[in-house]
Amino acid sequence: MSALACVSVPGCRVPLNLLESLSFTPDALVEALPDLRDRTGADQVCVVSTCERTEVYACWPAEADPAALVRALAAHRDLPLEVVQDAATQLTGTDAVRHLLRVAAGLESFVLGERDIAGQVRRAAEASRATGTSGLELDRLTATAVHTSRRVHRSTSFGEDGRSVAAAAVNQAAADNGGDLAGRRVLVVGAGHVATEVAHVAAGLGATVTVCNRTRRHAQRLATAGATVVDLTLLTEALANTDVAIFGTAAPHRLIDTDRLARIRPREDRDLLLIDLCVPRNVDPRARRLPGIRLVDLANLRRSGTTAAESVVSDVRRAEDIVEEELDRYLRWLSGRSVADSVRRMRADLDAWAQAEAEQATRGVPEELRPLVEDGLRRAVLRLAHGPTRRLLEAAEAGDDRLVKTLATLFSA
Repeated sequence: MSALACVSVPGCRVPLNLLESLSFTPDALVEALPDLRDRTGADQVCVVSTCERTEVYACWPAEADPAALVRALAAHRDLPLEVVQDAATQLTGTDAVRHLLRVAAGLESFVLGERDIAGQVRRAAEASRATGTSGLELDRLTATAVHTSRRVHRSTSFGEDGRSVAAAAVNQAAADNGGDLAGRRVLVVGAGHVATEVAHVAAGLGATVTVCNRTRRHAQRLATAGATVVDLTLLTEALANTDVAIFGTAAPHRLIDTDRLARIRPREDRDLLLIDLCVPRNVDPRARRLPGIRLVDLANLRRSGTTAAESVVSDVRRAEDIVEEELDRYLRWLSGRSVADSVRRMRADLDAWAQAEAEQATRGVPEELRPLVEDGLRRAVLRLAHGPTRRLLEAAEAGDDRLVKTLATLFSA
């Protein structure tokens, strides 16, 4: 277990501009993953980068080195080492595994039990495999995390609608309008998973939805659901004719600046509400200084109080129980894998010993009787090996590396 480490930078604990500096787009991971692996000396590397967190998981052939992960992350993002050190939580072994399972289950999200994170973990694993920086341990870990999320959402109220950042954003807008969006024009910028959910939730609350996206083809499925689709080049014009604009793109740069927003004539009856769900942010933060503009970003949403009601306390306990069950399952798999070489060594030593004893015991024995003697010896060897093998596996599960090493060499010459 000591070969696994994680560095976590949660958005709830750091300024949004720092989280932006540490975030990775899918395209950026193509270069970042091999670079992080080379800088750390790890065998396997995986990056989970979302609007709420940036986390790097790595496996080494011997001892884990989370400090190397911090140094690599700071160097790759060209940030002062002390800034990343102060922002990052370093975890190893069991703690690192448990953390990812909790993240995937939505237990570490500011929207408790959110559903989106499991897909983000799955995409992180796919990026790692595509760049050749994954391996069996991290593949199994991310698969366990996704499976944990599925179990939690099947077994608790976390699977209900509204458990996502997208839903939280729309609900924020609805709260400003008395609980629904009837009579309001909502502009959704983007056509990915987050933007798609925003559009569906907003429409369900009575809004007239317009989708603004760079590629019309990607937004067409929303058009068939009743939304109006406009090109991203018409963003400023679209903003001038909306009440609420929610940004949910994966763009690595600002989509709207203060100069363009300043050209939008403010309405007398209400502000233009902009909700930016993106990391990096799509809207220039200075926009909140403009008259007639109200800007809400992820930091504001976190402070708005998305706490669980008392009715979900039991669900939280159930989710945590599932996490511990899946943690134990993964650790048992990992201990069995880590001890496999030791078991093979013990068996090889026993086979060599049995062969030598068979040669001694069958000297002068008629040819037709030799197989019977050799078979009897092998049966005795198997009985002899059963106890030490079982104890070796138990020692591996308990993390007793010293006993594992002693038992593995028990029958060596």
